[in-house]
Amino acid sequence: MLPHFVRTRVLVISTLAVLVLCSAAFAGTVNIQPGMNIVSLVNSNPTGTTFVIAPGLYRITSPIAPKDNDTFTGQTACAPPKTACTAVISGSVQLSNFKHSGSYYSVSGQTQQGQVKITTQQCDAGYPGCIYPEDLFFDGKPLVHVTSLSQVVSGTWYFDYVGQTIYFFDNPTGHKVETSVVPAAFQSKGNNVTIKNLAIEEFAVPIFYAAVGPALGNASTSTAANWVIQNNEITLNHAGGVMINYGYQILNNYVHSNGDLGIGGGGTNGVAHPNILIQGNEVAYNNYAHVKPAFQAGGIKLGHVQGIVLRSNYIHNNEGSGIHFDTDNSNNLVDNNVITDNTEQGVFDEISYALTVRNNTLLRNGYIHADHNEWMYGASILSSVSQDVVAYCNTVEVSTKGGNGMNIIAQVRPGYTSGGNYYHHNTVIFDGDSGWNGGANQDTAETQFFSLNRLDYNQYHMPAMSQKAFPWQHEINPFPGLQGVGAEPHGTADNNYLVAAPVVAITAPVDQSNASGTVTVAGTAKDSVSIGKVEFYVDWNLKATDGGTSPFSFSWSTAGATSGQHVLAAMAYNTSGIRSCYAVTVNVP
Repeated sequence: MLPHFVRTRVLVISTLAVLVLCSAAFAGTVNIQPGMNIVSLVNSNPTGTTFVIAPGLYRITSPIAPKDNDTFTGQTACAPPKTACTAVISGSVQLSNFKHSGSYYSVSGQTQQGQVKITTQQCDAGYPGCIYPEDLFFDGKPLVHVTSLSQVVSGTWYFDYVGQTIYFFDNPTGHKVETSVVPAAFQSKGNNVTIKNLAIEEFAVPIFYAAVGPALGNASTSTAANWVIQNNEITLNHAGGVMINYGYQILNNYVHSNGDLGIGGGGTNGVAHPNILIQGNEVAYNNYAHVKPAFQAGGIKLGHVQGIVLRSNYIHNNEGSGIHFDTDNSNNLVDNNVITDNTEQGVFDEISYALTVRNNTLLRNGYIHADHNEWMYGASILSSVSQDVVAYCNTVEVSTKGGNGMNIIAQVRPGYTSGGNYYHHNTVIFDGDSGWNGGANQDTAETQFFSLNRLDYNQYHMPAMSQKAFPWQHEINPFPGLQGVGAEPHGTADNNYLVAAPVVAITAPVDQSNASGTVTVAGTAKDSVSIGKVEFYVDWNLKATDGGTSPFSFSWSTAGATSGQHVLAAMAYNTSGIRSCYAVTVNVP
C-alpha cells in the first residue's frame, strides 16, 4: 500500500487531470489578438466556443472552419458603412521584392492557383480574366486580370501560373500591393454559427462560391444551417460575399465591391432552402470582375428557395440585377427595400412561383439599356415565365437613359408558363421618353397570356400622354390605347412627372401579426411639398380618409372580418396628386 502522503498527492494530481480534461471538453471564450493563428485556435477548441477578435489585421492561410454553435465576433462593435469594422480577416498576402524589366514590374514565387469554374464565355466582353479567382489590389482597388503578358497596361495585371510570376504595369512604390490567395474566409458544415462585427476581405473565391457560407455541395437543411451573419463588411472577394443556406439570418451587413455577387446560393439537388431572412443590408457595387449579368452577377441571386424574406435592404449600383430569383423559387417576399441604379433588373423573378413584391422603392434600374435594346428586360420589376408574382405599393422610376418599368413576359421555357401575375396600386414615373411598362408574349403556345396576367389600379406619370410606353395584346400604345386593349381599367396616367412620390409607412400593427377587436392602424407620411390626404384600405376596399396629418391613425374593427390573412394599406397623396402606398398583412384568428 502507498504511504498516506503519496496517495494524497496522487489524488490531487488525478483531480487536476480531470479538471483539465473537463475544461477542454466544455466551450468557453477565446480572446484572439493580432499575430495569433485563428484557424488553429478554431480547430483546437470544442464546439460552441466564442472567439472574440481584437482590432487588427489577420491574414489567414486557409479557410476558418466553424464547428457547431461557434461564435466569431469582433471585439469592437461596428455598423458598416457608418462605422468601420476594425477586426479584419483577410485572404490576401502583401507583395514585395518587385523586379522591374522593360514595361513591367513582376514578383515571382507565387504558387497559389484556385479553381476555375466557368469559361471566358461567361465573362463580359473584354474581361476574360474573370474566370480566375485570384486578384491583384493596389491600395485596396482590384486591377483588371488579363490573360496574356502582351495585354498588360496601366490598371491591369497578368498571372503566369506556369512561371509562378505576377506581372503588372503600374509602379508599386508607395502603394500597398496585395494578391488574394485563400479561397474562403468561413466555410464548413457546422450548424448554428454566428459571425459578426468583422471585416472580411480579399479572398480568392472561385465563381459559384462565397467568402462566407457552406462549401458548394455541402448546403442542406442539416449541414451548415442556421448561421447568423450580422454587422460585417464583406468586400473585395472575387466571387460572392455570402452564400445562403437553410435558416440563414443575414442582417445589417455591408456587402459591396465583390467580384461577382453580393449574396448568392440556394437549394441543391432539388431541395429548396426555406426560412431565410436577408434584412437591413447594403448590397452595392458588386461584379468588379465583370461576370456576365445574364449568367450570374449583381446584387443578390438565389435559386430553389422558398419562404425567404428580403426586407429593408439598400441594393444599388450593382452590375447585374438587384435581386434575381432564378428557377423554382416559391412563396418569397421582397418588402420595403430601396433598389436603385442596378444595370439590369431591380427585382427579377425567372421561371418561379408565388413572389410578393411590395413597399419597395425601385429607381433607374436597367438604365444602361436605352431604346428598348434589351426588349422587356432591364425592368424594375420583371416576371419572366413565372406564376403568381404579385406587386403592389411599389414606387418605380424609369431613367431617361434607359430601362423599363414593370413588365411580365412569356417565352419558350419547357415546363414553365406565365400566369397569375398581378401588378396593382403601384406608382410609375417616367423621367423621359424611354422605357416600356406592360406585358409581351414570345411563346405562341401561350395564347391566354393576356387574360392570365393583369395590370390594374396603377398610376403613371410621364412627359407626354402620347408616349408609346405600354405593350399589351401585341401592341405598343399610349396609355389610352393600353386601356383600349383591356389592361389598366382602373389605372390612371398624366404628365405630372417632375414631382417625386411621397413616402408612407405603417408602423402598427406589424406585418404578420394577429389582429382582433378594434385595431389601431398607425403610420407616417412625408413629402417634399406636402401631404394632401391619406386613405386607409382593407383588402383594397377603401375604409377611411385622413386629412393629411402625420403621424396618422385609423381604427379598424375586425368584427365581421373572415378568419385568415388580410391586407391593410395606407395610400398617401401629395398636393400634386402623386401617391404611394404601404401595406402589411395581418391575421384574424
